[in-house]
Amino acid sequence: MGRTVPTWRGRVEQEIERLVPYRRALSLDDCCNFDMMLHDVRARRAAGGMLPAQEEWKPMFLSMLLGAHQRIRVLEGRLEELERQLTDAGVLDVR
Repeated sequence: MGRTVPTWRGRVEQEIERLVPYRRALSLDDCCNFDMMLHDVRARRAAGGMLPAQEEWKPMFLSMLLGAHQRIRVLEGRLEELERQLTDAGVLDVR
């Protein structure tokens, strides 16, 4: 028997392919950021595949948001570590 519903991966890749003209119109910086967002979608394919009846964009957006949140958490950790080092060195006074 054949598959009646296209795979999640195939559906997402089709959506990404439709975005190629949009990507071409972006500035270099925006293009790099856009590629990072698409990487986040591809990195979370297994989770997106758990919602096969859903339209492609909901899991895609969730994957992009999770990727952005992950980068924010890493930056927060680095900032906290820097503040701790500056406080320990007496350069920063946090009261």
